[in-house]
Amino acid sequence: MKRLGFIGVGMMGKPMAQNLLKAGYEVTVLDLNAAAVEELVGEGAVRAEQPAEVMSQSEAVITMLPGSADVEHVVLGTQGLLSAIRNEQVVIDMSTIDPMVSKQLAQKIESAGGQMIDAPVSGGETGAINGTLTIMVGGSSTVLDRCRELLSVMGNKLIHAGNEAGMGGKVKLVNNMITGISMIATSEAFLTGLKAGLSMETIVEVVGTSSGNTWVHQNHFPNTVLKNQHEPGFMLDLMYKDIGLALALADDVGVPVPVAGLARQVYQGGRTAGLGRKDFSVVWKHMAKSVGMYQSTLDSEDTENSL
Repeated sequence: MKRLGFIGVGMMGKPMAQNLLKAGYEVTVLDLNAAAVEELVGEGAVRAEQPAEVMSQSEAVITMLPGSADVEHVVLGTQGLLSAIRNEQVVIDMSTIDPMVSKQLAQKIESAGGQMIDAPVSGGETGAINGTLTIMVGGSSTVLDRCRELLSVMGNKLIHAGNEAGMGGKVKLVNNMITGISMIATSEAFLTGLKAGLSMETIVEVVGTSSGNTWVHQNHFPNTVLKNQHEPGFMLDLMYKDIGLALALADDVGVPVPVAGLARQVYQGGRTAGLGRKDFSVVWKHMAKSVGMYQSTLDSEDTENSL
């Protein structure tokens, strides 16, 4: 497949589409952000006005959108993908949405003669830029094999999570539940140590070489909290959304997840404080302020001097 569509060229979608263009794919793009579309057109993409137009010009269409309702609108709405899909065309939803919605959309697309896989990603903006995303795929292995080459342009690790659309989303939610909780647990522990008189340097050194070390501490904390840099990244709003989806999944399968529920409440506090569009690590600042660790505002220029 060489003719692709890409709907949703935001912080993640734009660099993913750029990598496809660099790899020689013909890419038709659609987004509400005219500037992002214009930039991609300048790099060789074709602009479309409606999802149906994208579908009619493509062998496969990738969607990278904020939530379930957005994907449903693009697929099922007036001039949606479903209205123009033909036999064997593929929809690749790389958004993180409700797995049940993925399953339902796949059924409708397949009834119309098309095919669908869900393929959410992990790796953030840096992974999208570098083409090093982890891509978690749910759906037929046959369809995955058809799409493997183009997916490999955007990610360096493809994991087939199951033969049903939505399985990719399920494992992504499991991952994000762990990450979201870990950020809050790490922040709580660090704040406890700082309030108890320990230095940031001591905590970082000990945790980094001891049993408390985690992916968040090793990879995310140094580039966000320790540098007082909370530009997305992965927005707090999206972490809040994903933990909500994970809670719904846990409820569906009868697993109590009280810690995840409490974590979502903490992220809600960050959203209420107006931090939703910052990287989810900004929850550290929100938590620090709540225990008096920040003397002025959440926008302090120097984390260490504010503690």
